[in-house]
Amino acid sequence: MTKPPKAKFAICVCVAEGFFVWINTEARQGGRDQLAVVAGCHELVRHDSFLDLSRVVKHQTWELEDAREFPCISVELARAIIDRIEQGLDLLPPRHAAIIKLNLGAQFGL
Repeated sequence: MTKPPKAKFAICVCVAEGFFVWINTEARQGGRDQLAVVAGCHELVRHDSFLDLSRVVKHQTWELEDAREFPCISVELARAIIDRIEQGLDLLPPRHAAIIKLNLGAQFGL
C-alpha cells in the first residue's frame, strides 16, 4: 500500500473490525488528525513519529499473514489516542473514531 513498497508499522485499534492506524515518520494530510509519538513509547517507535488518525486501514488477509506481531501499546499511548480523538478529528469518520475510542477504552479500562 506504500509507494515505494516498504514495511509499515501499524497499531491494531480494533480486532473485530480489522482496523489499523499507521505510524509514519512525518505527519500526513497537512498535519491534520495526527498524534505525535515520542521515540521509545513502544519498541517499534525508534524515533519521534506520528500516528495517523486521519484514516483506518483494513489490510488484506495475505498482508496480515505475513505481518509480525509485537506487544500491545501502553496504557499511556492508548490514553493519548483517546484524548486526541476527544479533542476532535477533521478527517477520520466519526464512526471510526467512536469504534477506536470504545475498543481502546474497553481493552485498557479507560
